[in-house]
Amino acid sequence: MELHLWCACSFGNSKAFEVRLLLEKQINPNWQNDEAYFTTPFWIACFGGHLEVVKLLLNDNRVDVNKANKNEATPFLIACKEGHQEVVKLLLNDKRIDINKADDDGWAPFYSACYNGHVEIVKYLLESGREIDINKKDKNGKTGLDWIREKGNTDIVNLIESFQNNPNETRTKLRKELAIGILFIYLF
Repeated sequence: MELHLWCACSFGNSKAFEVRLLLEKQINPNWQNDEAYFTTPFWIACFGGHLEVVKLLLNDNRVDVNKANKNEATPFLIACKEGHQEVVKLLLNDKRIDINKADDDGWAPFYSACYNGHVEIVKYLLESGREIDINKKDKNGKTGLDWIREKGNTDIVNLIESFQNNPNETRTKLRKELAIGILFIYLF
């Protein structure tokens, strides 16, 4: 039954009704699939960016929202790494989420978003007001900013440097930009 829940979560929003029914059966929502790096249903839903399924699982108090996989990557880290903006925003608003936990290689969520060039996710993390550790280093001693400088992504470099120089002003500016972006989406 747990494998069935895991599979439904991996298929995503088209299986949200099935996920809801399975959660009602009082099965273990933290079961880990040993054939898929010991990932949980919540982890696999975050990996796939399945927003509706993630919402369902967040509303079940039995779900361990920080349960990492075999490599110690948390669901939040994987959502940041894969670039799932809506899932990241949702998780940032849940105080249970460990926003700084790194995997076995020292990659934290902020680091992963920087490394993979996800500008919008970096913006969400910085403007969230949560205590994001932007100076966390990987096992090689590099921060996300170090890597992104090497890769030449000036948008993210400028964003992080602006935040380091004046976090409150940068947060305010980012919140305005995000609000304007959301308004633009609804108008057009």
